[in-house]
Parts: sequence; structure tokens; C-alpha cells
Amino acid sequence: MLHQDLVLKLNELYLVGESQSDGSGERATGLYARDTRFLDHWDLRINGVPLEPLDARVLGPDRAVVVGANGPLAADGVEITEPVRPLTIAVEQDVQLGADLRVRIRLGNFSGHTLPLTVSLEVGGDFRDIFDIRGFPRNLRGGVYLPPIWQDNALTLGFTDRCGATAGLLVRFSEPPSLTIPSPAEDEPEAEPIVLLPGFDHVGEAQLLPPPPRDTTFFPLTLEAGASWELLVTLTPVPAGERPIAALASARGHGDRGRVARIATDRPEINRVLDRAADDLAMLQTSFQDGRLTAAGIPWFVAPFGRDSLIASLQTIHLAPDRAIETLRTLAALQGRTLDPFLEEEPGKILHEMRYGEMARLGEIPHRPYYGSIDATPLFVMLFAETVRWTADETLYRDLLPHVRRALEWIEHWGDRDGDLLVEYSTQSSESAHIVHQGWKDSHDSLHDADGQPVSGNIALVEVQGYVFAAYSWLAEIVAHYGDAAWATDLRKRSEAVRDLVEERFWLPEEHYYAQALDGEKRPVAAISSNPGHLLYCGLPSHERGQLVAARLRRRDLDSGWGVRTLATCMPTYNPMSYHNGSVWPHDNSLIAAGLGRYGESGGLAVIASALFAAAEQLPDHRLPELYCGFARHEEAIGDAPVPYPVGCSPQAWAAGAATLLMRAMLGLEADPAKGMLRVAPAFPDWLSRVRIDGLQALGHRFDLEVVRDAAGYRVQSDGSVEVELEVGSVMARR
Repeated sequence: MLHQDLVLKLNELYLVGESQSDGSGERATGLYARDTRFLDHWDLRINGVPLEPLDARVLGPDRAVVVGANGPLAADGVEITEPVRPLTIAVEQDVQLGADLRVRIRLGNFSGHTLPLTVSLEVGGDFRDIFDIRGFPRNLRGGVYLPPIWQDNALTLGFTDRCGATAGLLVRFSEPPSLTIPSPAEDEPEAEPIVLLPGFDHVGEAQLLPPPPRDTTFFPLTLEAGASWELLVTLTPVPAGERPIAALASARGHGDRGRVARIATDRPEINRVLDRAADDLAMLQTSFQDGRLTAAGIPWFVAPFGRDSLIASLQTIHLAPDRAIETLRTLAALQGRTLDPFLEEEPGKILHEMRYGEMARLGEIPHRPYYGSIDATPLFVMLFAETVRWTADETLYRDLLPHVRRALEWIEHWGDRDGDLLVEYSTQSSESAHIVHQGWKDSHDSLHDADGQPVSGNIALVEVQGYVFAAYSWLAEIVAHYGDAAWATDLRKRSEAVRDLVEERFWLPEEHYYAQALDGEKRPVAAISSNPGHLLYCGLPSHERGQLVAARLRRRDLDSGWGVRTLATCMPTYNPMSYHNGSVWPHDNSLIAAGLGRYGESGGLAVIASALFAAAEQLPDHRLPELYCGFARHEEAIGDAPVPYPVGCSPQAWAAGAATLLMRAMLGLEADPAKGMLRVAPAFPDWLSRVRIDGLQALGHRFDLEVVRDAAGYRVQSDGSVEVELEVGSVMARR
């Protein structure tokens, strides 16, 4: 089961098959909940011989059937008088997630002979924190593995950490095994050298842990020719703390899909990508201790996130406004209240990431929650304004307005470190678990100047200033709609002040483009990157400069043919296989494409949309991944496809949201609560003629919408619940 390439998830519980970590090189395979791996070893055998894997069929987000067969079974001279040929005993493992993991094991005898067999199953759980698996340095792990306990056909495994918190795994069998044998882990890696985190000057009571215990159960049986045998194994994680894992009734199957609009086109290959994205986003909806929102990705980021969940909600607001509302309410509940340098918490700040595992409990990582990003707070205000605009929900407006005011206070006070109206972060972090670069390109090497030298100090990223501009300008429209004209005027003044600063300090006249950032000396970091494309989504540049940015994005050093690269090939630190210095990120491209559409650059929008949908069609499961390598596309070559990035999340929320935002951009779909209407300004590529959205929720109504292009032009059809205005050839129709 764990040796197959599969990912299953239902609410908090998820199962990952054969997978590598992104730091330590260890296998990330296992059963997880709340940042803890409860099961890391599952070895099913017949007569001591490993199974021959055949296939893994994923039947839904929370169910799969793993099919295998016997290997050659030698005659033992007593019960089996002749060898049993391989592939004569079928073994199916029907895997189903709920509040627990249920594996129904079925054997079928197709050998033509009655066979005495012994089925053995070895299970083990290491109860490791996911940050530990990812290779984050930590103080030597303390605690103790509990001895396996058998009672009433059930095995209990457990681990107690240094704080005394105990996590367990209850393994129940539908029939009693004839024999159980504790089995030491033979393939456990050797102990790593002790690495002390900052703040630790001694190991204290930490101990070198032995390998986690495993236990093997044996089930002897006689299986007649053509007969079958079945065993149900139920694995129930018992997390540390008092809150048990629950499979919400609404989460069964496709999560909240009943509340989510469905989008389809006249192109089957596009529909496959859209359907995959919809399934992935439904899978990633998770009810955490602090609220329900979209988890960022599997396996590493099934946790409350700021930036990722906010951007995914912006990408999908037109299809799933309820998810955006849940995201806003959850993040508001966790908004910063005090000053805590270790957590990087400041009043009004929106969190970066929240974790619930051992390392967070012990204070080895600051994720309880951790506030180390500077873009989540303006993105929170942007999503608030966009959600209220789309839903016309005055209750939401009144409920969250205090949190929005606190977010703006953070932007103007704590986010602006030197009083120049720009939001900055400091790279001076000595903590290994803290993030050095705090925008969406948050790897340690994501920012270099045009000469390839790393940049440090107080950094003002260009896209973050765009988010601040949009936070002010988008919010101004909403507060004006609800009668606060004076505040709306002040917000517009602030947005124009930010616009003027960006135009003055970030513009590179020779490049006809914006710098990626300002360094600690307020000098432009003149790297040519994808970051300025986000300014188009925010509506910051003038129309003339927007056209120049669009033209620069189309040049071959940025445009790979599979999408816009994160860094241009002309930069000295360009590497198509890097995480942020030359790779292609679908979410990044979707924001750029949506911005191009708002500036009337339908050609650039079509190029990016065509590239991303073509990439998804070539990739496994028609899924847009977190990222792929930035190698150039060879359009004339048959079978050319993007080169996968070796490690990443799949599925991943804002990658799935990219396809959805591209469709909205090509529709030119915007809500106008002041007039109680929707605007549609379609700009379809040559390959698209029809787009239909069923169950669209907007301005307090639910209805269907269809946009068709034929020889006579564009036509819009709806049921009349909301007035829909068709605009053709409009530029920046919304703002």
C-alpha cells in the first residue's frame, strides 16, 4: 500500500505513498494528521514473500484500490508440495479514509489448487513531526516509544514526547491473528549527529531514541481453488491532545463541492484540467482546530496558511465564495495581537503558517502560529474587499471590518519599518526555522541583484507594494459603497501615494520594467523577474507602463513557452531547475495573466493560458503542479512536455486555482455591487468558443451563466437572477 504512488486525503487525515522529502532525502511515505506521521511502515506478505505490485487505482480523493499478486512461493515439503507460480494469488487492498484508515485485504486463489497460506502484516509508526522528516535541524529528539500492547484483536502503538504528550495508533483486525511477533526495524537509518538549535546549549534530558517498534501479525489459512479470503484492518490515529480526528459528514467524497460552481468549456482537454483542479481544491479543504480553510498542499503543507490560502481564495472567489469567507474568518481569528520576536508576531499581522505537531509544541519551531511573511496581511485586505464585492454580504463586512482596520494598522506601522510608505522585511534572521525572504519567493537564495550578488537588509519587494496598493484601492470602493466616504477618500490617497513611490523608485527606464525589490539602501534590485507581473493584477501601473511590462514579459528570456519564468535567462543566477530562480510557477502565471487581461493585453493572456493548459495536458493526471522547470518549450517537437521539478506538493492549492483564475480572466468576469450586476468582458483565445458556469454564486444569488462566441461575436446567457452586462474590448473594466 505505502509503496504505491498515491495521495489520499479526507479532512485532516491524509495518506502519501512512495515519496521523497524536500530536505533530508528520507521517504515521506505514511499516514499523517496534524503534522504527525502515525504510520510509516506497512509490509504485507504471503508465506514471507513480498507482493508483486501491479497497479494502484485511485477511485476518489479518499479511496484507492492497490492491486498486487504473489511472488514465487517455494515448496516447503510439508504443506506445499510444489512451488506456487507467481501471479496466481491476487491481492487487493481497498484503502478508505474517514476518521481512520480502513484497509480491506482480499486474497483470491487462481492457482487451480488448494493452498495452505500464511498472510503476514508488519506495521509500524514513528510518530515523527513533518518538519523533522523534511530535514529541519532540531535538538536531539527526546521522548519514548511505548511498548506495543495487544488487547481484543487490536494493537496499540504509541510515543510520548518530552512534554509528556502522547500520540498513538490503534490497529484493529477483523479476526484474531494466530501469532504476533515484535520485529525491529532493519532499515532504520543510523542516528544523525546531534545538532543544537539556537537557544539550546545542552542536550538536557533528550535521549537517542531506538528505532520505533514494529509488530508482525500472522494469519494462517487454507484457500481452495477459486476461493477468496478477506481481512479488514482499521488504523485509528490518536493525536496528542484531547481533540480526536473526525471525518466531517460534509467532507465525505468531494468535500463542499455542492457549494462550488462548476465550470466547463467546449474543449474536452480543458475540461479535464478544470475537473482535476476542482477535485484537488475540494480535497484540500480542511477543518483545523482554529477553523476551516484551504490547505496549501500535500504532503508538506496540510496546515493553515496565510499567503497560499488567501491567493487560492482570490483565484477561486467566483466559484467558491464560501471558501473565501471561511479563510477570512479563520485567519482573522489567528490575527497577531502582541509582539513576539520568535514568532515574528506583531499586532494586526496575518499569520504565515500554523502547525500542531511535536516540534511546535516543544517550541523548536515558531509555527504556533508563525507570522514570518509580509504579503499575507495586504492579501487579507484584498480578499476581504473582493469577497464583499462578489457576495454583497454586509454581515461579513461588519464582522470583519475591525480585523481589516488592524491589518491596515500593521501595514502602516509595523510593516513600514522606516516610515517611507513601503512595506519591508529584514533578512537578519539567525533562527534556522525562520524565513529569510518573506515574499512568495521565500527560499533563502531567491533575491540577487543584476550582478548575481545576494541582497540583504530591509527589503521592499515590488509585488508586496502592489498588494498594499490594491488593499487600499479595492477597499476604498467597498467602504464607499457602505457609506464611509471620508475613509474611502483617505484610502484612495494612500493608494496613490504607494503608486507614486513604486513608479518613482522601482521603475528601470532602460529595461522598461520594474525592479524586483529595493535593497536596504533603497537601491533598485534590478533583477528581471516575474514579480512585477503581479502589479498588473493589482492595477498599479499606468496603462502605458502596463503595456511596456506586458511586452517585457513576452520576451523569450522570461517566456519559456510553458509559462513565464520566475527569473529571466539573462540573469547570472538563472537556473531552470531552481525553486525560484528560473522555474515556472502556475499560480504566478495566473496572476500575471489575469493582470494582462485587465490591461487589455488579450494576446499575452492567451499565450499564458494556452501554455499552462498545454502543460497540464502533458503532466500526470492533467494536474498543474506547484512548479516545473523553466526549460524552453520546443513547440515543433512531438511529445515535448514540461520538465517536472523533482520535489513539490501535489496537489497544491494555488496551482489548482491557476486554471480557475485563467478562465475568469478570459471571461473578464467582475462583480459590481453598486449596480447589482455582473460584467463580462470576454477575450477568448482562438481555441475557445464556449464557457459555462453552473451554480454561480454572486451578489446574493445562485444562477447559471454561459458565454458563447460565434461568427456574430459574443453572446451571454443567464437565468436573469442577476443582470449581466457584456463589454467587448474594454480595458481595466473593473478598476
